[in-house]
Amino acid sequence: MASSNLSSVRLTAIEYGAPGVNHYRFSSLDGQPLPAYEPGAHIDLELAPGLVRQYSLLWPSPRASDYLIAVQVSEAGKGGSRQLHYESVVGAVYRVSAPRNLFPLQASGISYLFAGGIGITPIVSMYRQLRRQGRAVQLFYWSATPEHALFAEELQDGVDGVRLFHTRSGVAVPRLKDIVRDAPAEACLYCCGPTAMIDEFDRVTAGRAPATVHRERFSASTDALQPGDGFQVTLQRSGMTLSVGPDQTLLQVCEAAGVDVAYSCEEGVCGACEVRVLGGEIEHRDTVLSPQQRARGDCMMICCSRGIGASLVLDL
Repeated sequence: MASSNLSSVRLTAIEYGAPGVNHYRFSSLDGQPLPAYEPGAHIDLELAPGLVRQYSLLWPSPRASDYLIAVQVSEAGKGGSRQLHYESVVGAVYRVSAPRNLFPLQASGISYLFAGGIGITPIVSMYRQLRRQGRAVQLFYWSATPEHALFAEELQDGVDGVRLFHTRSGVAVPRLKDIVRDAPAEACLYCCGPTAMIDEFDRVTAGRAPATVHRERFSASTDALQPGDGFQVTLQRSGMTLSVGPDQTLLQVCEAAGVDVAYSCEEGVCGACEVRVLGGEIEHRDTVLSPQQRARGDCMMICCSRGIGASLVLDL
């Protein structure tokens, strides 16, 4: 991981959020303010050498010197959440990146917010800001049971535009597609949740104006790191032409050639490795770029996306 921009913070509190979910508070070592952020932002958290994960920041921060995240343990995951849930100790020092925001709020007359499970983390931050600004907002939150819902004291069903649905309640709950169908065409829609929910969201919003549809995924696409055709890339500023083999990523080849590139997740999720494309065709495999950004063809995530043929030219 490119780590020159990481700063040290101390884990100062662990609190229960819901079954399988804890809140973790990280504070600056000297009490000085940490870099500011807006709803939708996330940080890279280095849990151990070589183990880096991305987590949404809860907005607003408790204090300028603190970052607060919510983490759901995944027994089938790659170890990041288990390390936090089972091994973290208050007082330990970690390293974090400055916040990045790939899921920002847009100006609109009304916003519809959709969250599933732990996906409420960036969504509740958006809700708080919209409410604080006096802007129109509707929040729809699906959780397994009332006990599994985060921020239960703050989010009350039927109050201030909030609707809560519990999928294990034994009664039918509204479907996402039905709510989206009834949302005004000019509304901005935001969704964060499990892969199946985001896939459904993409299907039911396909006919809407792309600028009004926003989503954030937790995990990489299934083909992100699958082998592909080999290709060539020209690095304009470095004056190099490199060959990327079928089982190599562009990021790996750049690093091997001594090119200084930023990266973090290596799965096309975090956006840290975004590079400007000066020419050529791209096979996009990330979950960061929107359809309209992909269509422009002026940037790519080099940890997973690939070039086609020998025409790819990057601003590196």
